Amino acid sequence: MKKLLVLLTAFSLSAAVASAQTTPVKAAHGQHMKGGKMQGTKTAKTPEQRADHAAQSLTKKLGLSATQTQQVRQLHLSRAQQMQAHKAQAGTAAPADRKQHHEAMKAEKAQYEAQLKQILSADQYAKYTQLQADKMAKHKAHRQGMKPGLKQGKS
Repeated sequence: MKKLLVLLTAFSLSAAVASAQTTPVKAAHGQHMKGGKMQGTKTAKTPEQRADHAAQSLTKKLGLSATQTQQVRQLHLSRAQQMQAHKAQAGTAAPADRKQHHEAMKAEKAQYEAQLKQILSADQYAKYTQLQADKMAKHKAHRQGMKPGLKQGKS
């Protein structure tokens, strides 16, 4: 009986030590490494949270008025809800429908841009388009850095 108890204790201690020594090799999607330590995971935001964040960000970057901020929030809310619906449809869509789905999303983005242009002043919209262009350039540079086999200027 004592041998069984000692054996069971030794096994549980060795299992605890072995599990404590495992370290993640690579950061999972949504986790960030900082100083060799995992920083936490991103949680899925609701459309309302996304709209609030986008409106606050644009207010800070473009100097929007309170009315503009509210209008931008409503616009982002409707866009976030549309995107959520598209994501739900994308999982069930057949490969043949992807091109049609992509075209519908492009049309919705163009409509979103037109509505945003009506809300913002000419200077604010020019600054917004510049911010978007900078963001795309940074994204392309990051992608090319991730794929060393790609040549400069090609995607």
